[in-house]
Amino acid sequence: MRILRVTSDLYPYVIGGIGVHAREMSKSQSKLGHEVTILTTSMAEKVPGNQDGFRVACFKNSMKLLGNTISLELLFKLFRVRKSYDIIHAHSHLYFSTNICALVRRIGSSPLVITNHGIMSSSAPDWFNLLYLKTLGKWTLNTADKIICYTEEEKKKLINILHISESKIAVIPNGIDTDQFHPRIGNRTTGAIKLVCVSRFVKGKGVEYIIRAMGILVKETPDLHLTLVGEGPERDCICELIENLGLIDNVSIINFVPYDKMPRVFQDSDIFVLPSLHEGVPRTALEAMSCGLPVVISDFSHLRDLIDGGGLMFPKKDVQALADSLRILINDDDKRAKMGRKAREKIVREYSWERTVAGTLDVYQGVVSSAN
Repeated sequence: MRILRVTSDLYPYVIGGIGVHAREMSKSQSKLGHEVTILTTSMAEKVPGNQDGFRVACFKNSMKLLGNTISLELLFKLFRVRKSYDIIHAHSHLYFSTNICALVRRIGSSPLVITNHGIMSSSAPDWFNLLYLKTLGKWTLNTADKIICYTEEEKKKLINILHISESKIAVIPNGIDTDQFHPRIGNRTTGAIKLVCVSRFVKGKGVEYIIRAMGILVKETPDLHLTLVGEGPERDCICELIENLGLIDNVSIINFVPYDKMPRVFQDSDIFVLPSLHEGVPRTALEAMSCGLPVVISDFSHLRDLIDGGGLMFPKKDVQALADSLRILINDDDKRAKMGRKAREKIVREYSWERTVAGTLDVYQGVVSSAN
């Protein structure tokens, strides 16, 4: 099958879960014998040629808006190749690149599949999210031949809020390579509890809340340490907050970790934290759970089944509740270990990467068969 994958974000040129998902999906599909081309931002031009079995083509960036790449060149490139592939797979209805895929599909192109990586953008304010969803976002999703959601809860939201036909939606859980992301072997050498948060530094990811929670917790546990892995426009604000709260010795920031080194980051930690205001199914949480870490994450209804038994959830923006949840795991080694084991079991049982790839290819086959 000839597959065109369209995404503004492609790891490692853009750091984030969507970029990793797009790259890993393309690698896996290529290994299975499919011909995959990724059409992505021009940042990828620095590494020409085939990447792990797939081809990378680029479009030039005209401007950035709320972290979103806007490119007029993409329209012309897509129009030229719109019927050259068996399937076009776009990632996230929140991206301009996916809006363009929908426009080209309306004009006439190969069938379009869109993966919903989260209904709301963490880079945009709520009023903009709501306006977008009820207008251009709804139009974009309704144009797709098929929409892939990670959870039944998200499927219900698309049906009830955006009035998208149920027949258009397939639920395929996001997956993780559980052999690559596995628990550490043996014990760490230090007794100090280590927290880790892997996230972009944008307002919607709520990184400030874990910093403020650390300000509470270090008064009780002075050797507590938090590692932040990420980058983004809010980095300077985060650094200023760390300094103002006197947490320089308790918080470290790592801008970038190669994906094949990420398992070690989780294995060297004790608890994964994600205080987001908006999320789909965060890949970083799945990776941490696969490594046997209990997670402490904002309470999203569509993630409760995932987290069940493998961590704790707290109300969004509630710094005290976040600190209280972390304190429970910091002070109870047995509970931390038990939740970590349950987290790992959940991922192995229900979130294997092979299942995600197979389900995605099944969607392609169904869409192509219907179109012929």
